[in-house]
Amino acid sequence: MFLVGDIGGTNARFAIARTTDDHGIVISDFEKFNAHQFDRFDDTMNEFVDRIGMRPSLAVLAVAGPINNGEVQFTNRTWQLNATQIAQSCQLDEVCLMNDFTAMAYSVTHIGDDSYINLKPGRAAEKAPILVAGPGTGFGSCLLVPEADGGWQTIAAEGGHSLFVPRNELDREIIRILSRHTQAISVERICGGAHLEELTKAMAELHGCAAPDFGPQEIIERAESDDALCRDICQIRADAIVSSLANMALVGGSLGGIVVAGGVARHLLNFLREEETIGRFASVWPEGNYLQNIPIRLLVNPLAPLVGAAAHYLHNEK
Repeated sequence: MFLVGDIGGTNARFAIARTTDDHGIVISDFEKFNAHQFDRFDDTMNEFVDRIGMRPSLAVLAVAGPINNGEVQFTNRTWQLNATQIAQSCQLDEVCLMNDFTAMAYSVTHIGDDSYINLKPGRAAEKAPILVAGPGTGFGSCLLVPEADGGWQTIAAEGGHSLFVPRNELDREIIRILSRHTQAISVERICGGAHLEELTKAMAELHGCAAPDFGPQEIIERAESDDALCRDICQIRADAIVSSLANMALVGGSLGGIVVAGGVARHLLNFLREEETIGRFASVWPEGNYLQNIPIRLLVNPLAPLVGAAAHYLHNEK
C-alpha cells in the first residue's frame, strides 16, 4: 500500500494504491483538491492524509513539469517540489517524483478499452511507439516505446512547448495579436487552460467586441449553442490539438497509435470528433500515407495517471 498523486497546474489528486495477488493495482480513497486553495504543496498532501486517517510510508507523485535530481519546478504554478523535503515535512520514508505524462503514458499499459473514446479509426502498428499527449492546464507529452522483452519504456517530452503552426487566416491573426507580448507562441499557449483568458481576449479583439468574463465550461456551452466568438475559441484549440499531435507523431514515429489526454481535451470532445477537425491530422502530410492509419483515442478515465504512477514505480523504481 502506498500513496499516489497526480499534481497538475490546477488540481491535486490523491489516492491509495494497493497491489493484488495477481500483480494488479487497486485505487481507493480518491480525493481531488483545488491546488489554488493551498499556498504549499505539503499542506495539500497533509490534508489528504488527515482525511483518510492513515499515513503510508511511500508516496509516488506524478507532477506537471520536468524533473531534475528529485526536484521539479511546476510549469504553470509557483510550486517547487523536492522529494527529500516532502518526505520530511509529510513524515514519509520515501517520495518518488515522476513527470505526470510519464504516469499517464504508463497507464495505457494497464487500463482497458472502456477508458477511451475513439476519435479516429486506424490500424496500430505492432512494436511501434505510442504517443500520449494533450492539454490540461498546460500541454504534456510522452512517448511509450516497446522494449524487446515485451515491456515498455517511457520517454517524457515537452511537446506542448513546440511552436504553434498557423494553417489559416484566423490562426495567423491570433498569432499576430499574441505576439505583442511574446514571440514564442507555443501550442500550449493556444490549447492550455492557463492561457485561456489571453486567447479569449485575442479572439474578442478579432470579433470587434469586449472580452467576455466566461469560465471554461461556459465558453464550451456557448460554443455548442453557436455563439460565434466562443465557437472560434473552441475550434482553434481543437484544431491546434489535432495538428500538434500529427507533428509529434511524425517526430516520434508513433505508428502504434495516439492517446489524447488532459482535461481540456475531454471538454473539447465534440469539437475534436468533428470530421473536418480530425481530418487535419492526416492533412499535415497530405502527400504521404504515414499518418493515415494511426488510430487516435481520447483517454477519459480520471484515475489513469494514478494507476500509471503506481505501475511505473512498481516496474521501474522499486
